[in-house]
Amino acid sequence: MLELLDESVLSIDSMTLYEEADNAGRSLMFRGKACRTQALDALAVQDCTLIFVCEPALDAETVSTLESQTTAIVIDLYPQHYSETPVLVLPAINGDVLASIDAGRIIGVPGSATITAALALAPLHHAYQILKLNLTVLCAASEYGRKGVEALAAETARLLNGRDVEADCFERQIAFNLIPNVGDVQPSGYTSLEEQVLSQLPQLLGDEDLELDVSAVRVPVFYGDMVVAQAETRQSLELDNIQLLMDQAAGVRFDQAAKKPASLVDDVIGEETVLVNRIRPDFSGESGFGLQALSDDLSRGSALAALEIALALQGQG
Repeated sequence: MLELLDESVLSIDSMTLYEEADNAGRSLMFRGKACRTQALDALAVQDCTLIFVCEPALDAETVSTLESQTTAIVIDLYPQHYSETPVLVLPAINGDVLASIDAGRIIGVPGSATITAALALAPLHHAYQILKLNLTVLCAASEYGRKGVEALAAETARLLNGRDVEADCFERQIAFNLIPNVGDVQPSGYTSLEEQVLSQLPQLLGDEDLELDVSAVRVPVFYGDMVVAQAETRQSLELDNIQLLMDQAAGVRFDQAAKKPASLVDDVIGEETVLVNRIRPDFSGESGFGLQALSDDLSRGSALAALEIALALQGQG
């Protein structure tokens, strides 16, 4: 997030960085100047106009401070912090809601898997109205953060050198393996990531009546998301119009005439758009379609969405 802000055109007069007390005091560079981090328990919001929350775990006092302040707009990459779900925004889809956001409000940023699905599905939903949707989300090690990437690298190296794996990050070996859990299993039987997509995607598509089911699998790649979608729609797919429809959509790429299969490594990593692949009518002949969507969860993830929200609020989006 800090790197994106550093390289962006967002107008910033002053910035204060906060982190957990154990790490506070570090010096980080921002736009050519050293910024020393402060302890999160010293959070002062009265002079702020914009607050980015990039910490997945906040104590109750910090959450209360963010909810009660009236001077700043909060952009939170982890909207599950709050008892009442904040408005969820992805500028390419529902950025118009930002016009009604005032100081004191909290804006939630969707997770990267939700972003991938929403950008790929929004133009098709608006054209054909998705009634029922089944998603399979394939998540890379990076979904867990740097620790996940380092765990995959270490396990791969150990196995290639004939040594046993000591799995700790994902509880089970991730190298050369598939793990059908992404996040903790909740009382519902779904994992935390599955519940996140179940909650967030209907909000972004503007359709709380959407019948949705989600399964998530951890795959042994370092970076990237892939969403496999199978949808039932009110209207039948018009293949002759699909390319034009997707060309007009923001944040996606689609080539109906592509000769080569899509590749996460070659076509997606480092890109800020979602690659939509193999849109096809339902095999049964009923109204519906299937597709795959691939994205770089770092380049096209929550941090970029948060920056896009801030730019839109400043009229630069």
